[in-house]
Amino acid sequence: MIGQSIQKWDALDKARGAFLYPSDLHRDHCVHLKVLRAGRAHARILSIDTAAAQNAPGVLRVLTHADIPSLNSFGLITADQPVLCHDRVRFSGDAVALVVAESEQEAREACQLIHVDYEDLPAILEACEALAPDASRIGQNGNLCHQVDLGFGNVDAALAASDHVVRLTYSTGRQEHAFLEPEAGIAYRDDRQRIAIICGGQNPFADQKQIAAILGVPVEQIYVSHPPMGGAFGGKEDLNVQAHLALAVQATGRPARYVYEREESIGYSVKRHRFEVDVEVGCDATGKLTGFRASLLADTGAYMTLGPAVLVLAAEHASGPYRFQASRIQGQVVHTNTGNASAFRGFGNPQVILGIEQAMDALAAKCGLDPVDFRVQNLLRGGDRAAAGHIVRNDVTLPRLIEAARKGPLLSALSEERPQPDPDGKLRATGFAFVWQGFGLGAGAEPGSSVTLRRDKNGHFWLDCSSADLGEGNLSAFQQIAASGLGCNPHDIRLDIGTTDNTNSWSTNASRSVVVTGNAVAQAAKQLAARIEAGESGALEEKAHFAPLFPEKLTLGAPHVGYSYGIQAVRIALDTATANVTVEEVETWLDAGTVINPDGVTGQIEGGLAQGLGFALSEDLVQREGRILNNRFSSYILPTIRDVPTDVRVHLINHPDASNPLGARGIAEVGLTPAAAAIANALARCLGHRFEQFPIKPEAILPVMEKALS
Repeated sequence: MIGQSIQKWDALDKARGAFLYPSDLHRDHCVHLKVLRAGRAHARILSIDTAAAQNAPGVLRVLTHADIPSLNSFGLITADQPVLCHDRVRFSGDAVALVVAESEQEAREACQLIHVDYEDLPAILEACEALAPDASRIGQNGNLCHQVDLGFGNVDAALAASDHVVRLTYSTGRQEHAFLEPEAGIAYRDDRQRIAIICGGQNPFADQKQIAAILGVPVEQIYVSHPPMGGAFGGKEDLNVQAHLALAVQATGRPARYVYEREESIGYSVKRHRFEVDVEVGCDATGKLTGFRASLLADTGAYMTLGPAVLVLAAEHASGPYRFQASRIQGQVVHTNTGNASAFRGFGNPQVILGIEQAMDALAAKCGLDPVDFRVQNLLRGGDRAAAGHIVRNDVTLPRLIEAARKGPLLSALSEERPQPDPDGKLRATGFAFVWQGFGLGAGAEPGSSVTLRRDKNGHFWLDCSSADLGEGNLSAFQQIAASGLGCNPHDIRLDIGTTDNTNSWSTNASRSVVVTGNAVAQAAKQLAARIEAGESGALEEKAHFAPLFPEKLTLGAPHVGYSYGIQAVRIALDTATANVTVEEVETWLDAGTVINPDGVTGQIEGGLAQGLGFALSEDLVQREGRILNNRFSSYILPTIRDVPTDVRVHLINHPDASNPLGARGIAEVGLTPAAAAIANALARCLGHRFEQFPIKPEAILPVMEKALS
């Protein structure tokens, strides 16, 4: 069954509109919630007056910090974000009060009756201001959230001795996850008198632990379920509706429902980290790379969220899959009053690949070498030291992809391109980027996954694991893996998944599901099959755990146990009248290791590409005094079906990965990560110019284009 494309387990119900998402769920006698947000970047709370709201029609309770039973904070690494603020607000989306009412409209109207007196404090709205000696203090321990310093050798000497050096300085934007389904869920007392929370999320056990601490109850009194949801992309790892739902149930004894409005989701939920990057890359006259230096500054916003982990992955990947004589990678992630940033598909890699892949093109040009050849001669090999400082244990499989990629129509014609306007008034050019993307949670952070496979008394097989399905198809892959071991049809594997009553398979994130949880499923299937073959009858159960073996640790979260490799080439058309960029063709060559479901992999690459186009060309949240101005899809410019090319070709060239028995690699992020770098390289071929701000919008392109064409 492994290696075949099958219909996803939930495809039919979703196609006919019968599938129930978290935002579709209701309970009889539900109360409805609305949160009063701070609406200002940084301020001290002087007083909160809820009397008028409490007496408004339909209002049952108005909760403030005084109503939090125990710990008034949460967070995935450090519990530093208040559930309801008590003394200070650090960004405009901070929750100050919670209204519980009979209807959404009554809750919304009551929120407007709450009066809060604030004393505004100086706000830090740019990451570069956060570490100034006179900067106002945001975080519990100051404004420096985390820092890393990686590398080896004497990079100053290596760069000084280089024949060619390229330096690039640029910044990236705040990207919105824009999942189809916003944050949503319901909560109620179940038949065991537990508070049950059913919502969109990515790790029910992490949610359970945080909510129990907030309510001051044992974890056994909290039940969390993450049913399949309408997208997450990392944006539902942090708590969103969960704590407020639990508080409402505890306060009223009634079921509660909370669905973010789109303006609330865009305005106040977590985003992609904005980065400011400075890279310096050198080579000798023959094109052999010498030194690599990178300085990374990331803005995690008001609270820590996953800022340290994003910075570590960015630092590990900043040099690309290339071999250097010496390197120095320094990074800092800081607090500002601009809103929270956390996990987002790619997890820091899209921000840094822009530096190394543009530099590789620029250095190849200085050496007079073909940009593909230049990269090939500098690729890491098994046993080499990566720029972050760790030894690459397994082969870098990009050479296997290059041979095929060069036969494709985009890379094969690269050397013959001479960008001139076509008769339709458009400049066309090709750009490409190599990519490596670590999968799993990284050294010291990856706990592994446990699953249980059962055969019930009626002979039916059940997979029991806590993994949430975000829409990416991981559960169907698990069915295929289990069926392959048990010798049955994948759809014969029934699913019992996504809750704290299930076996703890940890989180659905970091491109880890098929690699880590999938290997646990394979092991459990092997154990169960052996018992069946031995003639055991009746109900049977086998539990298995898989955790990858890390040979070393640079720092918490790095290095990764393995990497996925890809090459992405794009053909762009630059309209000389409007300065608008259209991506007309895309080819992606990917080593996905052992592929479980080819259609599933292809779909992940195509979906990631669409998000990568937005990151490259249009998606950025605009703020004024810490408030997001473009908090609707009418003003936040997402790629639509008309912006994604119809000609997208995905080529899978598979080499089993040595880090796990299945030989699988995580692939959910490699379609997004290289897109902006490939587009930037295509634009440089058109205009001879490197842009310093991403996304690259027409207003930035226009003056450069006019000068280039004059």
